[in-house]
Amino acid sequence: MKRNLIFLIVILSLINLLFSCKKEIEPVEYSYSIIGKWKWLETMVVSPPSSSNPSTPKNTGIDELLVFNPNNTWYKTQNAALSDSGTYSLGRGTYTNPSTKVYSYDSICYYHNNIQIKNGYDYYEINHDTLVFCSGFANRWWSYTLSHAGTKRWIRQN
Repeated sequence: MKRNLIFLIVILSLINLLFSCKKEIEPVEYSYSIIGKWKWLETMVVSPPSSSNPSTPKNTGIDELLVFNPNNTWYKTQNAALSDSGTYSLGRGTYTNPSTKVYSYDSICYYHNNIQIKNGYDYYEINHDTLVFCSGFANRWWSYTLSHAGTKRWIRQN
């Protein structure tokens, strides 16, 4: 009888252990991901600072919002009107400068109707809540959102 009771307690304990262990699904952390809504802060071009360099929403009258969705779609609005949209893919690249130093960068490739946009790359980094596009990250003069050397900064929105 005692042996059966111990066997029953062990079986019940194993069943309890089996059903009490549940794997919790953790939410995806997007803090350093491009996924989200980004409000344009400024664009600085390679030229002397002036009243229009950097350009900002205040001195241009343009409010831009850039949205990257988890399903690889994106869109941009200017003054709340849709100005561009499509799909995107993310990548990582490297280049070696003449002194043989290797630089790594993150990139985004834009598509319209599943066709890559001509010159449709941006090179970026995310610093806390700020997304920075800079063609110089990939040792290039231009990118999709910058037709010249410079940087464009965005701040994450909730």
